[in-house]
Amino acid sequence: MNSKKITTFSKLVSSVFYIGYFPLRGGGSWAALFCLIYFILLRYLLVDFFDFSENLFLIINLIILILYLPLGIITINRSISKDDPDPHHVVFDEWVGMYIPIVILEYNLFAFILAFFIFRFFDIFKPYPINKFEDLPKAYGVLGDDIVAGVFTLIFVVIIESFIELPVI
Repeated sequence: MNSKKITTFSKLVSSVFYIGYFPLRGGGSWAALFCLIYFILLRYLLVDFFDFSENLFLIINLIILILYLPLGIITINRSISKDDPDPHHVVFDEWVGMYIPIVILEYNLFAFILAFFIFRFFDIFKPYPINKFEDLPKAYGVLGDDIVAGVFTLIFVVIIESFIELPVI
């Protein structure tokens, strides 16, 4: 594979099919939103249309999530520079961070929308210890804070669900 194709592939992945280049601000929010839409459509296609079991769907998505990590590290490292260690067009980290809670949570659109807003809060404000993961080198720092924000989002939604019965949509 030549260097131009590698660069193009890295831009395609790290910007989540060029979502990171949208002219509207908030590329990370757009990436997280499209991740949510993708997941809902994937579930509809595999579980409702092709009749995959919920367990098989979970396993498939856990494998996808695991594969996202090396893919993100490689493509993000090719998309960043010393001058710009976390460019705005790199939004694959938000995609991965959002994917974490929605893969694990029981399917409920209300819980997913709640997870979206909690994830965006954690990603934007980066409370401790999330902010410490930004200090990791290269793609590890770009991905690290979003992975931790995704885990925190999952924990917060589960805690909220344990106290409040969320409407099922």
